[in-house]
Formats: sequence, structure tokens, C-alpha cells
Amino acid sequence: MFIRLPKKYYSIFALFAIVSGLFVFWADSYILEKEKTNQQIRLENLNKKAASELHEALNNYATLMSGIRSYTKFSDQFPSQEELYNFINHQFSSLPVDDSYVISYVDTTHVFKYSFTKDQINPSNLIGTSVESLVNKKGIEVMEKKIKNNHYVAFNPYNIVEGRVGLPIAFGVLDKENKNLGYFSIIKDFKPIIDRLYNNIDTTQFVFRFKTSTGVEFDRERVYDGGHIYNTKEDAQYWRNFEAQDSDFISTKIPFFNKKFIIETAYKKTNKRNPIVLLLLVLWYLLLLGFMLFVIIQLYFYKRKNKTIAKQKKELSELVATKNKFFAIIAHDLRSPLSSVVNFLDVLKEEQFSSNQTTQIIGALEDSSKNSLSLLDNLLKWSKIQTGNIHYNPQKIDILSIVKDQVRIQKQQALHKNINVVIEASTDIKVLADKNMIATVIRNLLSNAIKYSHSKSIILIELSQIDQFFSFSIEDTGIGIPEEYLTHLFDVTKITTQKGTMQEKGSGLGLILSKQFVEIHEGILSIESTHTKGTIASFTLPA
Repeated sequence: MFIRLPKKYYSIFALFAIVSGLFVFWADSYILEKEKTNQQIRLENLNKKAASELHEALNNYATLMSGIRSYTKFSDQFPSQEELYNFINHQFSSLPVDDSYVISYVDTTHVFKYSFTKDQINPSNLIGTSVESLVNKKGIEVMEKKIKNNHYVAFNPYNIVEGRVGLPIAFGVLDKENKNLGYFSIIKDFKPIIDRLYNNIDTTQFVFRFKTSTGVEFDRERVYDGGHIYNTKEDAQYWRNFEAQDSDFISTKIPFFNKKFIIETAYKKTNKRNPIVLLLLVLWYLLLLGFMLFVIIQLYFYKRKNKTIAKQKKELSELVATKNKFFAIIAHDLRSPLSSVVNFLDVLKEEQFSSNQTTQIIGALEDSSKNSLSLLDNLLKWSKIQTGNIHYNPQKIDILSIVKDQVRIQKQQALHKNINVVIEASTDIKVLADKNMIATVIRNLLSNAIKYSHSKSIILIELSQIDQFFSFSIEDTGIGIPEEYLTHLFDVTKITTQKGTMQEKGSGLGLILSKQFVEIHEGILSIESTHTKGTIASFTLPA
């Protein structure tokens, strides 16, 4: 079903859609920025942890070197290869380092004197050979220049012929007279050091790049310095195997003797928008627009319905006003001629007629006319209440006097049924009230009591004052009110009537009018009745 809304509703929806779209865009940007920040923090923390692991592994290596130098320095005589071999194996038993190393001692003529690993002496048959066979003459000059005392010197990692990445460290050896005896060289396999890092660090999301301060890159299998590579294996974790770019890495420098190693960390995959988050934001935006559209449509229907209701209310008010005016006109215009008819019938009753039937007819006409006149009075007053044209004029009134007047007015109806009306009043009671309203209430209650009482019965009227309230009650022993009528005696939409003991008719309007008059005085009117046993009607007024 297509609903055509006024233009202003479309404008509101469009404005809301724009504002919501801007908010969703901001939320998306905020989430992305927050995610980038969190990823950067995780990356920095991981890089620091990786640097700490690498630094610790290198420190263990340096500790081994320090032990060798101390042993040679403080020995009474220069240790033999066997003594040094046993000492180092003892060192390994107390240090958390692996055994992937080659230790060599080279004399001042650059000839290998010692060469051994943890498990083997002279593994590569280097003893007795010259270093010049491994490096050129220029390399020996560089070595002599760097090792002119017993300080540690670390060199860049390089590809060794065994197909590993070697980390060489050397320190000069002096005798007790500071005479140069040559130097010790230790070549450490770098792979176990990096393996230790990978074993303790999450590598599923992150990639690492290792290099020296001079820019030489290396991994567990190769050194990328432009030299010959002996190893055919490739490191699966080499950074170029992933999407990481140079700008993605963050780095930490790790000092190691005269060198600095750099460990860099990046995400294996570049930071991309999470499609689930984007989908959720789009769905949320569409739901928000749908909800707003629903609210706008409901608001439109609500306002349209309110206009319809307001229009109907106005029409109903006009109809009710017309009806009330019509009732008032009818009641007013009929009351005068009906009063004349009642007066004329009163005169006729004084005449003597030969026919008893004529007398009965005149009496019946008089009763019917008086009943109609009472109904018209009630209708006229009720219509004035509905239109707000009735005036409340409170003054000090004598209730007992009003009761006596009403008993006198309705004396003929009571005598017609041989009903005795008894008044019991504790004292003369005066209250602040509207005389006409209270008289109407008493008239209606007394009329009902006579109408529904049996012949030759008694109606008891009691007047009393209790604390700050005046109480009026009228009790009869008539036919009472059926229980199903009691719940809506005062409901104008459900007026219920029953015929009196002599088939008198009633409208039910008298009780409704009486209740409204009593409530205008801030009083309470109540009815207690038992079907076939009688009724007590009472009301209270502030004294």
C-alpha cells in the first residue's frame, strides 16, 4: 500500500537520513581509527617483546664469550685446546644456550691453532691452515686493524659454507706482558637464536625483519648481503613472502658489542576494513531509517486521526448542544401548558360528577399530568446542567422546611395509596446549599419512594447532623430495585426504569439529576436496596 505523505514529512525524513548517515560515517571512521590504534599498540608491544627475546639470546652468547676471555686471561699459562674444550663444555652446562657454534684460536701469523665444536675437535680441518685461505689479504688487514687489543669485535652475519647464517665474534689475546698472541674467533649459528624468538612469539599475524645497523638483512637461512649463498633452503617466515611493506614495520635497535642489530615487526596482512563491521553499520543505518520512517508514518496517521477525532468531537459537541437546546425548548414550552392542564384538573376535581367513572378519569389524567410535569422539570434542569446554564446559588436554608413543603406537594399521591410519610428530625438543621437544587433532590427521592411503595405502608424520612455533615435519608418498604439495576442507576447511557406498585411510569432521570445536584454541593448520594423488601436513599452535605 502506497502512502502519500505531506512534503514536510519527506523533508524531516531526508534531514534525519543525512544526519544519521553522517553519524554512521563518523562511527565507521572512529571504529577504523580505534582499530588502527589498537593494532599499532599490539604491534609495538610485540616488537618490544621480540626485541627482549633476541637481546636475551645475544646476552647469553656474550656471556659465553666473557667466560672464554676470562679463562684465558687469568690462567697461569695459555690454555691448551683440550683445556679450553673442557672448560667451554662445562660452561654450556650452566648457560641456557644451544651448542651450534665453532670456536677457533688464530695466532699472530693468522694460522688456525685451535678449532672445535661442542662435540668435535677440528671439524673442518682448519688447524694448521691460514685464515688467508678463507678470506683475502684485505680481509686479514681489516681483522688486524679491529683486533689490536683484547676488546670484543662483532662482525656482520654472513653465509658460511656449511649452509648456515654465522654470527662471528672475535677478541684479541694478550699475554701478561700485553704482548699480542693472536685472537679467538667464535662463529655462532643465528638460526637457533631466531628460532627461540619464533617459539615464544605469535607469528600467525606478524612478520619479522632482521638486519644490522648497516642495512644488511638476514633471516634463519640466508644473509642478503649480495654475497654467495650456500643454502638452498628459504625461510618460510621471510618478510618478503607476505604483504608487508617497508612503511608497515616498526623497529627496535639491540646493541651487541660494537654492532647494533635491528628487529622490525609488521602485520603479515595490511590493515583492511572489517566487512562484518561495515555490514553491521549498514544494517544498523537501514534499520534506523526504517524505524524513523515507521515513526513518521505513525505520526502522520496520529495527527490525521486526531484531526478526524477533533472534527467528530466538534460535530458531536454541536449535536449535543443542539440536542440539549432542543430538550430545553421542549421542556420549557411544554411545561407552561401542562401546568395549566394540572391546575384545570385540580379545579375539576372539586366539581361533583354524577358518573364515578368521570371522577376516576379526571384523577388518572391529573396523576399522569403531574408525572409528566415532574419529568419535564427534571429534563429541563438536566439539559441546563449539560449546557452549563444552571446557576449554583448557595445560601443558608432550612432543610426541614423544604422536606415539609415537598411532603405537602406530594400529599395527594401519598393519600392515593394510603401511605403515611413520617419525618424524624433531631433538630432544626440549616445548611449552606442551593434551595432549588436540594428541593429537586428531595422531591425526586420522595416521589420514587411513593411510586414504589405498597398501599398502606410507611415512608420514613430522617434528618440528622453527624460531625460536620448533614444527612438525609428516606426509607420505604416497597418493591425495591433489582440487583442488576443497582450497578448502573446513575449511568445516563443505561437508564433503567421499572413500573411503580400502581403501574406508575418513571424515566430514571430523577436519580441521575439528583446525584449531579448533590455532587455540585460536594456531597454524596447513595442507594441501598433489596429487591421486594424496600429501598433506602440517602445523601450527605457539608454542614
